[in-house]
Amino acid sequence: MTWAEFRRRVLQTFGPGLERTNYGSVHTFCAQIREELSPTPKLGEAFLIVDEPASGYDEVMRGFFESVLNQDSDEAAISLWLHAFETWYAEAERSGDEERFRGLMGDD
Repeated sequence: MTWAEFRRRVLQTFGPGLERTNYGSVHTFCAQIREELSPTPKLGEAFLIVDEPASGYDEVMRGFFESVLNQDSDEAAISLWLHAFETWYAEAERSGDEERFRGLMGDD
């Protein structure tokens, strides 16, 4: 996938100002694009179980960033954009939830 195609799909999905985001749409979009870029291994119709040797989040993320270094520039930019977008949106949702529920438990 080229950067231009990816950009077109982002704008088509979320709007020119990314105004049509919500947790479900962000997560689904990111998962769909990741699957297109790097399909989950299957044997026939069954998914293969991938043995993940990483012992923690730090190792998983180091592996991710290492793999990005081996991608062509468009694919690397897309991978990093997806990661940043989903991370940002998850944090924005979490922060928004904290604001919406502040004070309900007497913790103002």
